Amino acid sequence: MLSVKDIGFDTDEIEHRKQLVRDLWAGKPVDHIPVMITVTDPQPKYSIREQFQDGDKQLEAAMSTVAHSWQSIRDCDYIPAMRPDVGCSGLATAFGAELFWGDNPEQTCGVKEPVLKDVAEAFDLVIPAADGGQLAEGTERIRRFAEAGHGMISISLLDMAGGLNVASDLLGGEGLYLAMYENPEALECLLGKIQELFLAAIALQIEAAGGQDAITATDFPDTWFPEGRKGHVSDDISANISPQMYERFSLPYHNMVFGKYGGGGLHNCGPNPCLEYYLKHNPAPRAIDLTYENSRNDLPTIKKVCRKKAIIYLIEFPAQLQQALAAFGEIMELMTPDVVVIPVLTVTTEDDPAELYHRMRQIAQEYAKRMDWGMQ
Repeated sequence: MLSVKDIGFDTDEIEHRKQLVRDLWAGKPVDHIPVMITVTDPQPKYSIREQFQDGDKQLEAAMSTVAHSWQSIRDCDYIPAMRPDVGCSGLATAFGAELFWGDNPEQTCGVKEPVLKDVAEAFDLVIPAADGGQLAEGTERIRRFAEAGHGMISISLLDMAGGLNVASDLLGGEGLYLAMYENPEALECLLGKIQELFLAAIALQIEAAGGQDAITATDFPDTWFPEGRKGHVSDDISANISPQMYERFSLPYHNMVFGKYGGGGLHNCGPNPCLEYYLKHNPAPRAIDLTYENSRNDLPTIKKVCRKKAIIYLIEFPAQLQQALAAFGEIMELMTPDVVVIPVLTVTTEDDPAELYHRMRQIAQEYAKRMDWGMQ
């Protein structure tokens, strides 16, 4: 397996790229908007399932991706990072959920069936240990990934899914939505216990990684967050509920993470009916990470709501050259001078990533010139 010596990192350059992110999050003028490109093998050695079930294979694949990303584009914005991953149901497995795999080896695992028959069972539910279920394996992977990175590769923590998503795993989707109306107090009890486990797991995983300075964020993103803003939460369920439901069943529980680790980022694939409430957290997140396809139609509203308040990371951004340039150019025309949108792309070594980056960089420089800088 590759080592950090094989990759040939320049620690000064890594620090320079981190400073760009720090300045951007602080609202300081920068010479270009970051374009985050990850470069992978065109023919992966291992399937997703193989990597999930074997930490050594996952680490080998992650180190290969870091090497390609660092070496394929010499002058770019990529900050070396790796993502240990055991699936998005780790918290649910600590509560006793059993996982299953489908027929497609490139798909991740899911929960076989709900653990709770009725949300009222939450009142007697015992909060499990922070290394229960898949969390033990995930935490050990964080330790091994961090050791392999020798302090030069930032490590994400595990995919925690978010309180409502975990509740959906434990109750089933229908059970979750019924609980919001029929027994909201029991649901609040369940969400509180889920979040207590989340916080305990974060603390254990940060220790395994070697401290907060070693991690990207307190959740799955492998994009690096500045010091003091490492807090990150996920809330894909928020795409399906009202702002009033979000205020009751999401906001107070996300605040528990932001309050301890800083207002970093919030993830929802999209769409975003609860958008305005994303920024009513205390403290509010500085970044919102959304998927391009599911959130692109929300950009006009995002421009109004997020001006001088939040940066948008658009993940799963179009990766083909002409599509990427067209999408980024359209976003620049729409969102300037109010809101920074950072494209997050994954390409292979066969896609000429250097050409893609340098063409995107031209738009990124013009984007920065048009911005009205400053953050509230």
